[in-house]
Amino acid sequence: MLGIHHQSNVQLLKNLSYFGSERHGYMVPDHFLGSHSICYCVGAGEDISFDTELKMAFDAKVYIFDPSPYGINHFNQVKDYVNHGIPLTLDKTLAPYVYNISSKQFSEIKFVPVGLWDEKKTLRFYDPERENYSSHSAILFTESKNFIEAPVDRLSNLMTELGHQHIDLLKIEIEGAEYKVIDTIIEDKLNVKAILVEFDEIYNTKDKSFHFRIKRSCNKLRKAGYVLAHSTVAMKRLFIRKDIYDQLKKLEINA
Repeated sequence: MLGIHHQSNVQLLKNLSYFGSERHGYMVPDHFLGSHSICYCVGAGEDISFDTELKMAFDAKVYIFDPSPYGINHFNQVKDYVNHGIPLTLDKTLAPYVYNISSKQFSEIKFVPVGLWDEKKTLRFYDPERENYSSHSAILFTESKNFIEAPVDRLSNLMTELGHQHIDLLKIEIEGAEYKVIDTIIEDKLNVKAILVEFDEIYNTKDKSFHFRIKRSCNKLRKAGYVLAHSTVAMKRLFIRKDIYDQLKKLEINA
């Protein structure tokens, strides 16, 4: 009724491959990324399996963004294990995942301790009031008495600072701030070819209107020229700019 069924408006690409751990992985189009591709992975938390596999599979130029202590500490922990040749396993009981990236590959990943927002500022990120949940949020959990303050910036500013005119793949897993960031992408008419986004309110509902917020944000992307090419029940969605989508679709037909 709300048009938010996870398969609504999906124009599925057949040639997709899964990267990352069971809980934090995503589908990526085949024949899309390569060694010259620029990938922004926003929101590290305590799992950068997807981000590291982009480097391993494609030798892509990977940038990880996260201003939180959890994200910074986990990145440094992975780096320490990798540099010492020690396997680090995530989620040992339910869905074990082992980082297999080499120290050389990991050294080529750039970590940026800044979050995404619609302006450059210092922002409050509230602690989750759930056990064993490491992600802070500027939007959700605002009733929590505990918070951290961390730097954020607009995506267009960060692209300028890093010297990038375009992004091939943007992953945003940012606990409710995705609506605001999607708005800036559209407003600034940024050259972003594909967007992977997790709509976190499926699990951490702010209020009863979350269905409308998700639907509205997805409609904005579609109106801006993106095709919804894949979606999971958990609302982890792949949007591809139509010109790129059409190229990938032709490869399916000619295969």
